[in-house]
Amino acid sequence: MVKVSTVRFHSQILQGNPLQDPYDREVLVITPDTLKPNSPLLIGLPGFGNSLASLRNEGPFSSSMVSVLTEMAQNGKLKDSVVAIPDTITKLGGNHFLNSESVGMYETFLIEELIPKLKGDYDTGLVGLFGKDEGAFGAYMLAARNAGTINGFASHSADMGFEYFFVPDFPEVMASLRQMNGVEKWLAKFWASKNRLSSSRLKVLRTIESAAFFSPNPSSTEAGSDLPFDWESGEFKSQVWKLWEEKDPARNCLEYARQLESLHFSYFDVGIMDEFQLVWGHRTIEKKLKEAGIKFTYEEYEDGHFGLNYRLERSLPAMVNAFGS
Repeated sequence: MVKVSTVRFHSQILQGNPLQDPYDREVLVITPDTLKPNSPLLIGLPGFGNSLASLRNEGPFSSSMVSVLTEMAQNGKLKDSVVAIPDTITKLGGNHFLNSESVGMYETFLIEELIPKLKGDYDTGLVGLFGKDEGAFGAYMLAARNAGTINGFASHSADMGFEYFFVPDFPEVMASLRQMNGVEKWLAKFWASKNRLSSSRLKVLRTIESAAFFSPNPSSTEAGSDLPFDWESGEFKSQVWKLWEEKDPARNCLEYARQLESLHFSYFDVGIMDEFQLVWGHRTIEKKLKEAGIKFTYEEYEDGHFGLNYRLERSLPAMVNAFGS
């Protein structure tokens, strides 16, 4: 048996964040019956549009992330690991887990506050991050930028290959923003809407949220960011897009070669039918890391972008084994 509980974490770093999002954050924790010192700490980073509540939700077509993790822990697949998932949702619908002057200092929050607190409370050892889409982006970026504090990561269908992922949405996003006369008015209508799940609306929200992390500008009237396009004329803003490219794992991976080499475990996977064309960014990063001689695991499989919690059964036991637990 395992114990599933929710604890509340009071963050000093997130206090006073620009979006006035909560700085008291819930963290779901899955622990074995008996805590063993120095066991792995596995931290799940939620993907776009997910809160702790949504990660618990069971559907008729797939199991929730929390139920998959709980079953894995009960079956001994995670050995004595402690699993934690913080609620990191923001008013922009997601989180890329970087420090942003327009959203909050989420990298610092995780690295300097939450992880030390969890390690101390549960007497854990090596730390691994895992997630899907934005959570997978965060798992990779935080591990690459903080090797030593983070010892491994499992990335499932991460945001990467931005020219194939984001750019195709820009014309539709620009049209929506032009219709509403800007980001702030669009956001007000979105949050007042009774149905926020349409794909066209989520494309706009995802673009706005990404800009707030990739090209933040607190003085901007566009929800604290510079967009890589002019939504009135359609002019593409190359200098802003360059800031986005710098955050693209398919482009920046070799900048972190030394850090990635030092990790105990590096894992990427993606479905070959991914609806957001993420397979191309993944094939790019696979090629670059392979040519650089960096050790990692990469897998493609026949599936799309949704209902992928079952892939954790592939990555997390391998991470725990790599940690020597």
